[in-house]
Amino acid sequence: MHVHVHVTRARARARSGTIVRFLWYSRTVLERSQTPKGKRARDRILIAAERLIAERGFYGTSMRDIASAARLPLATTVYHFAKKEQLYAAILGDIAAALDARLQAAMFERYERDTERSTAPTAIDALAVALLRWAAEEPGRVKLLLRELLDNSARVAKATRLPLAAFLERASALVAARGVAQPEVVVLHLVGAISYFVAAWPTVERIVGAPRAKQISAAYEREVISLARRMVDTGEPGVAAVPAAKRRTRVRGAA
Repeated sequence: MHVHVHVTRARARARSGTIVRFLWYSRTVLERSQTPKGKRARDRILIAAERLIAERGFYGTSMRDIASAARLPLATTVYHFAKKEQLYAAILGDIAAALDARLQAAMFERYERDTERSTAPTAIDALAVALLRWAAEEPGRVKLLLRELLDNSARVAKATRLPLAAFLERASALVAARGVAQPEVVVLHLVGAISYFVAAWPTVERIVGAPRAKQISAAYEREVISLARRMVDTGEPGVAAVPAAKRRTRVRGAA
């Protein structure tokens, strides 16, 4: 009995020591990342990792590859990001934050232009503009997200956090304001169309030639807005979507 108690206490102390060491490690990593030198190293790691993962995919990129590309020791890279999954989550988090910021900026710009203050159409335009401008400026990130969608099924099942969830929910809420029954489907179609355009554009540009490519580029934003509006104007094939205000009126009248 005495031996059993002794072993139990020893195991408890070992577990406690492990937890303390983990908390100390997490705290020191966070503190180091907040120093000017630590921030510079962290940024270099993120930039290198994002570029490599976009080119090679998550599974085709190792922590050693990332450290080499960042021109940092492997130990420094692992100190800031103990696992590749943590590093990748940070990249996706940065992308989600950039998308959110772009959406908010586009909504502000559209509301300033919109003299009628028609909330739902303005929000749909803002969503389209946010996505296409972000994609045009960040083709590498578009490529990374396309790879993520192709490669991530196994990781998503185990993930404890999905960085892009907030953006999908926010964008879907804007579409839902138009009375669309399945707003997530509209958002995914719009994201997919813009992403494919960005991925295919270098090839298409060569096919159509410079003069035609210039015409397409000049009209692209207008065409994407038109596409987004058509998507939300029809909830089902052949059935017009009902604006939220009218749906509320109908419900009150039926009651």
